[in-house]
Amino acid sequence: MKRHVVGSVVAVVVALLVSGSAPVTLAQETMPWMRVDIMEVIPEELNEFIEVQVERVNPALRRAGVPWRSAWRTAEFGNLYERMFVTPMNDLSELDRGGPLAFALDRREREGIDERVRRTVSGHRSYALRYRPELSVESPNAGGLALAWITTLEVAPGRLADWQAFMRERLPLFRGQNVVFGMYERYLGSGAAVWQLVENHSSFTELNDPTIMQLALGARTSDTAAGLAGVVLSVERTVLRYDPELSFSGTGAVSDGGRFR
Repeated sequence: MKRHVVGSVVAVVVALLVSGSAPVTLAQETMPWMRVDIMEVIPEELNEFIEVQVERVNPALRRAGVPWRSAWRTAEFGNLYERMFVTPMNDLSELDRGGPLAFALDRREREGIDERVRRTVSGHRSYALRYRPELSVESPNAGGLALAWITTLEVAPGRLADWQAFMRERLPLFRGQNVVFGMYERYLGSGAAVWQLVENHSSFTELNDPTIMQLALGARTSDTAAGLAGVVLSVERTVLRYDPELSFSGTGAVSDGGRFR
């Protein structure tokens, strides 16, 4: 079976940090920007939160020309009222203009939406991701998988070059095992230097299978551990479920072959 990986949060979510969309042309073609927002919804305000996102925020983003917005929620394990949103950014200069909502709404409308959102959440954190295609394996045929297994790795200070070299050296092994994945770098935001892989699945049953690293490297798993000694400080795994009600895209697809959409 072909395995699919796209990069979060969270997410995705979130990441960390991955929903479907039509192809997007971004200013940073080799490392496009993505904004990740993780919101902790007050349980009693969940319906209000969904309403303002669906009826006010998403339509405003569409009017501003945002091509897609990917929403994810915790699948079974973790904070079940946490929601993660991923949207593309042309470049950071759009933040000088207040972002897409400032483009689509006047100040009074935006302040009203901000106030409604604030009343429905107990916390909100955000960061910027950059997709790293040179460290990823893509497929134009991947898509439609609604569960995302996000692996978040904290890289030691001063060891980013070692981490990237490690992944580059092993890309032929991944390709040889017919796997698909996307790599994402948490570029701006609080916390340590973090990289994210997200493996997409259609069911929890598939999570009984070996991880993407085990599948791709097989008997070389011990080499992997030795090669990453002192490079990766911690590993966190999260499973998210795609939320179609809070998402929008040009195609309606869930995922796009190794891309976090």
